[in-house]
Amino acid sequence: MTGRGTDGVDRLCSTLDAIGAVGGTVDLWWRDDDLERPSAALDVLLGALGEHGIVPALAAVAGRMVVDVLPALEGTSARLFVHGWMHADHSATGAKKSEFGPERPIEARLAEIADGRRRLAALAGDRLVPCFVPPWNRLGDDLLDRLGGTGVMALSGFAPWHRPSAPSDVPRLDTHVDLIDWHAGRVPLTVEAVASALEVRIPQHVGPIGILSHHLVTQAGTWQAWQPLFAMLSRHAAVRWLDPTAALAAVTTTPVVEAGSDIRRTA
Repeated sequence: MTGRGTDGVDRLCSTLDAIGAVGGTVDLWWRDDDLERPSAALDVLLGALGEHGIVPALAAVAGRMVVDVLPALEGTSARLFVHGWMHADHSATGAKKSEFGPERPIEARLAEIADGRRRLAALAGDRLVPCFVPPWNRLGDDLLDRLGGTGVMALSGFAPWHRPSAPSDVPRLDTHVDLIDWHAGRVPLTVEAVASALEVRIPQHVGPIGILSHHLVTQAGTWQAWQPLFAMLSRHAAVRWLDPTAALAAVTTTPVVEAGSDIRRTA
């Protein structure tokens, strides 16, 4: 695991204590990407979050998710988001990976988004929240004012603090802290690094702060190492965990002001 510093948890606790002292609350929510089928990794994710009452949004690859996933979710409140169509790379040679970049006709891309929403709705019913998560968190600018016509209700990407968020015709429910360091070779962050990332984001952000995980590249031992931090966050009086529908309602009804964000992941 990669880390930065040794006092991230203490600083995070101090920040939360100060917010709680004046009656404030920090809203957190969770998204996990690349759901296609049941797996031991999925079971570990659901168990690790369920222990603390955290309800995740599982970004499901719409054209590849198998119906056998649904029994694996029984007994949980996990919801599904639309994670592209086939999670296929259509980028130009030398460009960063994307499924919904500008390389293909806009109508073809819009049709795949709509088809993905319809397929997951047919499979999952009320468990689906029609929020669109573009693979690799990249989306062509020409789609930003056309998403509402596909039937999706929101757009969820990754919002690093130093870039402005592109406006969209649907609300944005972005994530802000990625638990994997992709530049280091899919290395999970340490507890200290996760805490530091949260501590930096909290003063800068209005609205729910999203944590992003990827169950297929996260080992069981990593989830165990993160448990003390999740426990602290779940117990702290200044922290409120929102389920995906509540997080979406928060960005639908309350303007979200970003110090700087972007749909693109830092990978």
